[in-house]
Amino acid sequence: MPQSQDATLPLWRDLEVARSCARKLTHRQQAIESVMLERIGVAGIRVLLPDGGHVSALTREDVRELVGDEADGMDVAEGAYAGSEVRCARVAAADADLGYSAALEAEGRALARVRALADRLWATPATSLTGVLAKLDALLEEGAPSVLAGDLPWPQLRAIRADLEKLHVAAPPSLRR
Repeated sequence: MPQSQDATLPLWRDLEVARSCARKLTHRQQAIESVMLERIGVAGIRVLLPDGGHVSALTREDVRELVGDEADGMDVAEGAYAGSEVRCARVAAADADLGYSAALEAEGRALARVRALADRLWATPATSLTGVLAKLDALLEEGAPSVLAGDLPWPQLRAIRADLEKLHVAAPPSLRR
């Protein structure tokens, strides 16, 4: 089957666009989060768990949601809850001003789209060497902790990709990095 009919290629292109959009939305959300942290500091209560660990929460309801029925026995001072209400009000005001919740939701939707497209790509059989290269490219983009990751299997996968590209000079330029 010619590469022009390989169903993996339009999926790969859509995935690349979705990833780019998700990266932009993640950067936007992180920038807003940084401004919020500058304005209000860390907004939360640190709750010590019976096993020695801890969780962070904003309100009494958050504590109950995180630790369930054990919340009644948690060592959390009432003053911490009272302070949390003030912090919650500050968070809500900063959120209304900066749009953090909206940015976080947009990022979540974009990341869900990336996951859905990636799942479709993995489930779609490649019918050309270019399709195989597209899937390998998507794997390297998704899985490698960085473009410089030096631990197994990332350098080896990049070497395999380079070998495949040499064997298949007709690969689209957008697949060559």
